[in-house]
Amino acid sequence: MLNLNHNRITKVLTATFLTAVSAQSFAATAPSTVSVTVQNTFTLTEDTALSFGTVRATADPTGGVNIGTLVLAADGTTSTTAVANSSMTQLAAGSVGQFTVTNAAPFTNLTITFPADFELTAAAAPPGSPNFDILQADWTAIIRGGANDGVAYAGGNLQTDVAGTVSFDAGTSLKTDATVTTSAYIDAAYTGNYTMTVDY
Repeated sequence: MLNLNHNRITKVLTATFLTAVSAQSFAATAPSTVSVTVQNTFTLTEDTALSFGTVRATADPTGGVNIGTLVLAADGTTSTTAVANSSMTQLAAGSVGQFTVTNAAPFTNLTITFPADFELTAAAAPPGSPNFDILQADWTAIIRGGANDGVAYAGGNLQTDVAGTVSFDAGTSLKTDATVTTSAYIDAAYTGNYTMTVDY
């Protein structure tokens, strides 16, 4: 009897051991990395420079509120305003500024920041001559391309297309000098530099 019990215990232990061995699993590991490329930049190109064409202009030598204005709207239409001792008349047509955004995120609204106030001056003009003023508040734009094609720009609705591209036309107003001057405008090209800014 004792020998039979001993044999039975031995067989049970052997079976338990074999079951534990067959339950083992094997795994392999591989090191790896995660990456992302950031492209926050895009391209803004001036396609056509803004020009007011050729004008006849007189400025009020006393300055102040007597300011003549030539408005070049973003759709290319023009209008003039004359006041006492100050006026502008357009003799030859100009052109709106045209800009294109490329390589931006698709279907994304962008914001235009129009240039700060600046002057147009003539290098050959003598001291005391009037300049022309362009004010930030006078700028307007019309969107070309994208979901808002043909719509006036208003607070961030410059939306890119599927390729991340959109264009816009920009116009503004040319004003006679509001400061005191001692001579008239001369026959010359008056120029000024500005920066147009577009961002996300």
